[in-house]
Amino acid sequence: MRKKTHHEGNLNIFRRLEVSTMKKYSLIDLWLRVILFFTICVILIFSFQSFVLPLVTTVFNNGEDYPLIITINIQRAMNGIVGIGLVYVFLRFDRLKMAVTGFEWDKSRGYEWILWSIPITLAGLVPTVFIEAIFDIVEPIDINNLLDIPGILLTLIVTIFFIGIGEEILFRGYLQRILESRYSFETSALVSAFLFGMLHFWLVAASRGGILYMTAILFSATVIGLTFSYTFKITGYNLIFPVAIHGFWDFFLFIFQVVFKYDTWLKVILEISASTVGAVVIFLLVRYYAENYQKLPNQNTEELPA
Repeated sequence: MRKKTHHEGNLNIFRRLEVSTMKKYSLIDLWLRVILFFTICVILIFSFQSFVLPLVTTVFNNGEDYPLIITINIQRAMNGIVGIGLVYVFLRFDRLKMAVTGFEWDKSRGYEWILWSIPITLAGLVPTVFIEAIFDIVEPIDINNLLDIPGILLTLIVTIFFIGIGEEILFRGYLQRILESRYSFETSALVSAFLFGMLHFWLVAASRGGILYMTAILFSATVIGLTFSYTFKITGYNLIFPVAIHGFWDFFLFIFQVVFKYDTWLKVILEISASTVGAVVIFLLVRYYAENYQKLPNQNTEELPA
């Protein structure tokens, strides 16, 4: 018997943990679910933003507008609630439990993933924002624009527990997993990431962001979504790590209230390029972590046959 090296760390071992728990659907059943699921999701999010938010304002704030940060966080929280609720309904229809999405706490690795997600996210975000700043894609970041403490705490809760969890359960935990019941990981990740981009495309459309903004967010979100898909796979299909990276990515952007300016197609191309740089950095760091540091569930070493 020989001990495995840390580098053999452990990608081969985690590939053996990739056991599909989703049903294997027929081609028609699978695509009906994907199309119906995504369509309902977009309709519900539009409805929440167009009707529910004004109703909340009327009932709980006497018809007066909330401060901008409160309004934005309510919108984001609604998106997460829609995602979690819709996945739950579709899983119940198939008599499956939420655990098949990979959303469950891992006692041996959960805290480790959360701690690693902060420097990994910052390492990807810094070059992205740097490129955006050089080419005047974002307004200059003023430290004085940093949210106050209550605003920071509210944003952290919303980005992790609503956006991060809601969108990752929706796109990686459900859509990617049912696609993988018939297709390869690469194909499934690409489709789910593209739908992730499409959701953000329609969210921008709902806020009348214009075709330049819509195009930039479509492809930027798709590229970042591919990184989340890879992170999901490398953990043995546990959502905690991609949820944390996704949540902290949004959190750091939101607390500095970053404002994007897409007034030319060149800036759109540069934005997509900047997002790709950030996604590649995160991909490389996640892979490095998985190869060298990631533990097995409740286990540190494994004997391999000689």
